[in-house]
Amino acid sequence: MAVWETNCKLDNVNIQWYEKSNNNKINRSNNLEPLEIDNSHYVYKGIIGPITTNGHYEYEIIHSLDTKIISSDFQFFPSVPGDSNLTYPIQIVGFADNQYGLSVFNRLVQSASQRTSPNFIIHAGDGVQEYNNLQQWQTDFYDPLTNYDLAQHAPIIYAHGNHDFDPRQLYVYTTDTPWYSLTIANTRWIVLDSNIDDIDQDIWLSNELSSPETKNKDFKIVIVHIPPYMEFWDPIAWHEKKEKHWGEFVRTRFAPLFREHGVDLVISGHQHNYQRGQFNNTVYTIIGGAGGELDFDRVEDWSFYNIVRQTHHYILIELWSDKIIWKAYNLEGSIIDSFELGKGS
Repeated sequence: MAVWETNCKLDNVNIQWYEKSNNNKINRSNNLEPLEIDNSHYVYKGIIGPITTNGHYEYEIIHSLDTKIISSDFQFFPSVPGDSNLTYPIQIVGFADNQYGLSVFNRLVQSASQRTSPNFIIHAGDGVQEYNNLQQWQTDFYDPLTNYDLAQHAPIIYAHGNHDFDPRQLYVYTTDTPWYSLTIANTRWIVLDSNIDDIDQDIWLSNELSSPETKNKDFKIVIVHIPPYMEFWDPIAWHEKKEKHWGEFVRTRFAPLFREHGVDLVISGHQHNYQRGQFNNTVYTIIGGAGGELDFDRVEDWSFYNIVRQTHHYILIELWSDKIIWKAYNLEGSIIDSFELGKGS
């Protein structure tokens, strides 16, 4: 899905796409109607696809008499076992909790853009401080990602946080669904919403983890904003304001499903620092250091996090045919943690 905003309503807007080889045909959507937020904010969303073959694609946003608004390109990686055309590594950059930290987020995005041209971006939530502040979505989130030429080419896999949670569930600038899944080559990605304590999400997660689309993949990865196991937070907020109970169902109901179905990796934000550890054969990571004020006060001890880095950071994931390589970088571009996951490890 491509998302863009204009300051006025445009006529006959659609999105078209084609593979950049073999003179493949141009596919075009129907005319798109915007969501009118106010008289100067019109948000358009267009589906690119279905796409079934691995390749490099170009997309263009068109209005009226074939006037091009913008164009860009991306690469698609289907789940095709033994596909000889699949190019590894598939590179993914990850951020979380950049809210109210624009200068830091800018530096991290710049560093990531100099290191790689990612195929995907993951964001584990709290991209803005106030979900209904339109300026923050522009200046604090999308500007850095587009100024350094990332968001135009790489789909964003977004898990909603507590600050960007929309109780109306309209999600103007991100995904339309609170929980969803997708396949990237030999990996299955499951995105959950730690804001919504709803049995429907439990049922969906159980069915997803039991599905052939998930069971047959080499790696199962979950993204959820609030970690099942947190250790650092503001002590007064944690104890007196009862914020320790936020998203508690992620630990009490979701984590047992992770264990039962052999989830390999869980990626979270919310806590503003970096942690990694392994519990019940699942690697748990917290990457909430993309700009928000850092958390230094320990409020719990789960005894399995062997890596703690109290610094701002981003992550780079490389997907290979037989392994996942993970690296975390600080503001200076130095590696603060790295590990590998192999098939069956």
